[in-house]
Amino acid sequence: MFDFNFDVMSIAYVLVLAANLALILLVGNLTFERARDAWSSVASRTRYLQSGLDQLRTAAEHAEAQTVEAAKDIAAAKQKLANAEVELAALKKRHAEEKLPFVYRVTPPENFDPGGMIWEFIAHHDNEGMKETDPDHPARQWTNGRFYLVQAATQKAAIRQLERHLPDSEGFRLALVKNHGDVIASFAEAV
Repeated sequence: MFDFNFDVMSIAYVLVLAANLALILLVGNLTFERARDAWSSVASRTRYLQSGLDQLRTAAEHAEAQTVEAAKDIAAAKQKLANAEVELAALKKRHAEEKLPFVYRVTPPENFDPGGMIWEFIAHHDNEGMKETDPDHPARQWTNGRFYLVQAATQKAAIRQLERHLPDSEGFRLALVKNHGDVIASFAEAV
């Protein structure tokens, strides 16, 4: 049938050719495996980066929505602040102009005790007597004095009560303006 005449050279040539072919197949297989691993790694990294990009986009949209909401809140807070400043100015004006009650209790008519009279005092302050450590004391703003209503049995008791809060040692001067005892007596008789 077939007549094979191989000499040693031919066998050596076939063996070298087979070894080269095996080496080429081995290198090709290794290259293919590494390429497949690299492709999987790149695909995995791409998915990871895409997921991170999607998260960043979502976070950016959320932050943008929060920024818009915060801008609205800031505008509302500024409006509240402006309203509060107007109200504060009105309260300061009222505080400076109105007679302020001091240790004065408003009681219902059925519980009214006519024993204590209401004494009205005006308190002035000598700014030179203010302590240097107290630059924000409201007395520094008193130009015409402040009115206080004090409930006490006698004028001396009323002065002692008021001097506890506005002492002479801190530059306060007190002057009696009026005794409201007649008003209280007539109110008690009316009840």
